[in-house]
Amino acid sequence: MSQDEELLFESLRLELRRGSLILAVLASLRTEQYGYSLRVALNAAGVEMEESTLYPLLRRLESQGLLDSE
Repeated sequence: MSQDEELLFESLRLELRRGSLILAVLASLRTEQYGYSLRVALNAAGVEMEESTLYPLLRRLESQGLLDSE
């Protein structure tokens, strides 16, 4: 595999992970949760996510109108 192909593959892999994390978070938010309990639930489901990834993702989803927070 050439270096360009490797870079493309890595870019696509990261994009797939990003999309998967969004879907996992939205699916887990069918009921109200705190950020910590959401992270615990995601980890229990095999979706490991650091707080430094989760909270910015939640803020972005809220700014897109996909969830509300208090």
